[in-house]
Formats: sequence, C-alpha cells, structure tokens
Amino acid sequence: MEQHLKKRILGAFVTVVAIAIALPIVLDGSRRQAGLQTVLPPMPATADSGYVEDERRVRIELEQLASGEAEAQIAVPDSRVVIQDDPQPPGVRVDRTSLDQEGVPYAWTLQLGAFSDLDNANGLRDKLRSKGYKAYTQTFPADNLTRVYVGPEVQRSEIEALQKKLVKDLGQKDIHIKRYRAES
Repeated sequence: MEQHLKKRILGAFVTVVAIAIALPIVLDGSRRQAGLQTVLPPMPATADSGYVEDERRVRIELEQLASGEAEAQIAVPDSRVVIQDDPQPPGVRVDRTSLDQEGVPYAWTLQLGAFSDLDNANGLRDKLRSKGYKAYTQTFPADNLTRVYVGPEVQRSEIEALQKKLVKDLGQKDIHIKRYRAES
C-alpha cells in the first residue's frame, strides 16, 4: 500500500476510537464538574472592648487637638533670624574643634536666605546642591519661613572660606555665619 493511504486509514481509526470513547461521556451527562466542598468554621466573635478603646483614644486625641495640648507638645522652638555673623566664642581657636559648656562641639553653618514660599527655598537649595554645596532647608512654622543653609563645618576658618566663596559665586553679600545646632 501506498504511504499516503496508510496515514489516512490510521487517522480515520484514531478519530473513530476517540469518538467512541468521548460520545458516551458527553451523552450520558453523569460526568458533571463537582465543585470542591470545604467546610469553613464560622468567624469567631470579636470582643467589643477593642473598638471601645480605639474610640476612647481617638476621642482623647481630638480633645487634645481642640484644647491645644497636642500642638504645644509638637511645637518647634523659635529660631532667631541671623542679621550678622555669630561671634567666635572666647577661647575657641579657629583651626581646632572645641566643645561648649554643655559638651557639644562647635559647628558653623551659613544662612543664605529666609523664604515665605517653600518652592523658592527648595529652588535655592537645589541650585546650591547642583553646584556641589551641602545645602539644606529648615522650616519654622511660627515665622512661616523656610531658611536655606549651607554647611555645617566644624572649623570656623573653613566656614569663613566657604562664605567668601559663596559671596563670589552667587554675588550675594548677606550670607551670615551661624552656630549650627543639630535638631533632635
């Protein structure tokens, strides 16, 4: 027999067998998909005391906000506006780091401006950072001002040199040296 004829006969045989097996299953109807049945336990009852405690806590927090207690707790202390450079403390050498009476090292920073618009302050900060300066901002809600600083440096001589460089780079003369105190 020819090869082509053998393939046709084999294909017809496989088709007839497949129909003979599948047709009774389809016509019978007893083969339905059985869903998986699971038995879930009922949801446990929760104590109402948790909700009551949360409501009390929220109520207390709202009362604190209304009375001003919460605002007093998170109020940022006022910072003075720098009009002129902070003087060098007596006994502190320019080329050395020293500690104050509280044991905190002296560090110095430069104030370049105070802005009522946060976008302007961030714009100056970003401009300074793009030029390679360590610039940062600090917001004072009491004054509604955001101040822009460069620094800090632990040696006064370094901050004075940085002040001269910034005056030359920016053409701004009102850059003041201020004692840096880390926020806690």
